[in-house]
Amino acid sequence: MAVTLLPRTLWPALVAIALLLGSCSLDGFLFNSQVLEAYDLSTDVIAVEYREAVLLTSGSETLHGYYCRQPDSLRVEPHPVIVYHHGNYDHLQYYWPRVEYLYQCGFDVFIYDYRGYGMSTGKSTDEESLKADALAALNYVRERTDVDTTQIVHYGFSLGGVPALWAATRHKSAGVITESIFASGEALVQTGTVLNIPGGYLLRDGYRNIDRIAEVDTKLLMFHGKDDIFVPLAVHGEALYRAAKNPKTIIRVEGAGHEGVPAGLGISNYRDLISAFVRGS
Repeated sequence: MAVTLLPRTLWPALVAIALLLGSCSLDGFLFNSQVLEAYDLSTDVIAVEYREAVLLTSGSETLHGYYCRQPDSLRVEPHPVIVYHHGNYDHLQYYWPRVEYLYQCGFDVFIYDYRGYGMSTGKSTDEESLKADALAALNYVRERTDVDTTQIVHYGFSLGGVPALWAATRHKSAGVITESIFASGEALVQTGTVLNIPGGYLLRDGYRNIDRIAEVDTKLLMFHGKDDIFVPLAVHGEALYRAAKNPKTIIRVEGAGHEGVPAGLGISNYRDLISAFVRGS
């Protein structure tokens, strides 16, 4: 999988450009969207008949997503549902293997593309658009007649930590899982540029996960790679863990970079950890 955030070596140049242009910010660089005319999703794990293409309205934009249900979900009590908020790179097709891992845990999974990603219209430019898109996704899942709204779990990867944590503060959730998320926009700028420049000079929005994680009133599971050079564990993951309420667990993954958590843990172990967390075992 390609790196989700821009290479650290590019940040100083971007900072210089932003400072020279004065009124410009780096917010736009957080969104590395790719446009698709159609999704081409593997059927190796999730058969076509068990996934539904979904259209959502977020403001004036139309978002695309997929709801993946377990084969027995219409015959038994509703399964836990994981709402997957993906990273800033690419689109939901790129993250489809992650959806498959979660589906193999026995959960229903909903993934959606932010505006400007994949087949979704518009353009993601700021924190407010992420929140609006997350609310559209959450409302859709909550309004499904086959969903038990007490069993919704939010999963935020990288930039997806912003909408995941925000959505979890809107309605009581059954749990929150984060992977490789940053503490704040300011901390991200500083660790990315190796310059002691306040993030407020470069980012219009705060992206303050460290404030929002303290508001989340449910169990929390955090994954963070020890070798993540883009969102370093010591600066971001540890600070977020300290700020979070109990019950909370952090899993520091040896040898894992920004996108390497599942492989670093081993896919089977990764799935087992998530299953145990969601089911409370």
